[in-house]
Amino acid sequence: MGSRVGLAVALVSLLASCGGAGATTTQPDAATTLTVSDGTSTTTAVATTSTVGDTEAGDDPCALASGEQVATSFGAASATGEPGVARNCHFTIEGGVAGSVEVFHFGSSAGWDGVKAGYEENRGGVTAIPGVGEEAYQPNDVGPYEVVVRSGDVIFAVAVQEGQGGPEVEAAILDLAAAIASG
Repeated sequence: MGSRVGLAVALVSLLASCGGAGATTTQPDAATTLTVSDGTSTTTAVATTSTVGDTEAGDDPCALASGEQVATSFGAASATGEPGVARNCHFTIEGGVAGSVEVFHFGSSAGWDGVKAGYEENRGGVTAIPGVGEEAYQPNDVGPYEVVVRSGDVIFAVAVQEGQGGPEVEAAILDLAAAIASG
């Protein structure tokens, strides 16, 4: 399960090592171009605009869920979030069914096909989850302990860290994902 966060951190690290804090992405039509400081560039199917290491206000993963939503979903006394390093918000949960949960912001819904293709290729495929957002799936390598959702104009994921599991945690993840998707 730690591979989720490791994969996201590896992606951010790779982008940072390719261009440092000066690497930017732009969104021409349906593709994104990454231009690094040595003048080289690559175009991918991910549709988002940001500067590596920075988070635009609309891409703030901690703005996707409130501490109250997290606490309610996980049956906790309280939950506090703080920005992570991989476009995530790490919520520490006090007295709930899990000790923490990650909420990731993957950008605009225009990038859904690219994000899903990445999960299918790198995470053992995906399994559809009906009834959450417009579309949702869980990566097959971790099953019900991560859910990726397209809702409105945003793609996000909710995931727990290694060592936290069971039916209560699975239900809490889906509950939080549904709460975020419903706005």
